[in-house]
Amino acid sequence: MRVMTPGKPAFLLQKGETGLSVFDPDAVSPPLTEAEILSSFRPGSLTVVRTVAEIQRVGVRITLTPGDPKLPLRLQLAHAEIVPGHNMARNQFKAALKGLE
Repeated sequence: MRVMTPGKPAFLLQKGETGLSVFDPDAVSPPLTEAEILSSFRPGSLTVVRTVAEIQRVGVRITLTPGDPKLPLRLQLAHAEIVPGHNMARNQFKAALKGLE
């Protein structure tokens, strides 16, 4: 699950970012709910769901990464990042992310 702002692309890499935060609801027990994830973000935020296969199909990887310590522990434990594929240049990474929209 990726948290997004309505009206903006969900998979847009911002300046200075090297990866995009996502959450694996099944990484914790019981699984995270959409409401549980959204309660830690700005009101009005939405989630978009992509499978691991859909993400990997565009040539990028998912790495488990500890979430921000400001997040609830369950979200920290379920946090991961979408990162570039091996030897993927930044412009290639950005183009691959557009394929997830």
